[in-house]
Amino acid sequence: MTPIHELLSLKGKTAIVTGGAVNIGRATTLRLAEAGANVAVIYYHSQKEADDLSGMLKNSGCKHFIFKADLTKENEVKNATKKVIEHFGGVDVLVNNAGIFGLSMQENLKNEGWDSVFDINVKGLFMLSREVIGVMKKNKKGGVIVNMASINGVHPGFGKTAHYDATKGAVIAYTKSLAAELAKNNIRVNAVAPGLVDSKNLRKFAPELAEMVEKRTPLQKLAIHEDIANAVLYLSTKASSHITGEILIVDGGYLLT
Repeated sequence: MTPIHELLSLKGKTAIVTGGAVNIGRATTLRLAEAGANVAVIYYHSQKEADDLSGMLKNSGCKHFIFKADLTKENEVKNATKKVIEHFGGVDVLVNNAGIFGLSMQENLKNEGWDSVFDINVKGLFMLSREVIGVMKKNKKGGVIVNMASINGVHPGFGKTAHYDATKGAVIAYTKSLAAELAKNNIRVNAVAPGLVDSKNLRKFAPELAEMVEKRTPLQKLAIHEDIANAVLYLSTKASSHITGEILIVDGGYLLT
């Protein structure tokens, strides 16, 4: 039987985390680094947070590489992958965490609003996955892809989020299809589907929503960023070595109600 410390170890592995400078991405980056991974963090807007994260990783002794890239642009996606390969020699884990959220009644939503959500949540995820899959196949060592979905892709219903929900439904379908396609290459593909995640901004701008979801959730609390990061870690390690094409829901039981 594999020792427990080996099951959750990523020592010697290289992980890419998109949107890795803040919130769930930041917690995921720190958790994967703690498990021994070299981490390549891609961010776009969060320069200060990326600098702070770099300092934390440096102090912990983690080998890391943090850089800015617009994942909606194909040339920047290709360049990002190239940079990681040059820096670490390969990719073992890809966490497609970058995404944006939007609220709008659909009759008021402009085409540009629809496109912007799909460009990062779906197209950007696809383009980076495509590049990394090529690297994983070439290295012939297998690999892991973890996509960030949402319970909205399983059970929409908050309102004013049809465009966002559609992207997360697409991520779930893409995850399952890709898992079937890549299994023969020993590349596992899964997704994490969080429920509402607690944050200062949520409590500030949508306190009624936070309170409603918290009361309805059987565990009587919202997830924190670390809860989602722990799920990503599990799907990235040997602990989940026989799991592919699955959607791990982390919602405190919200969908049971």
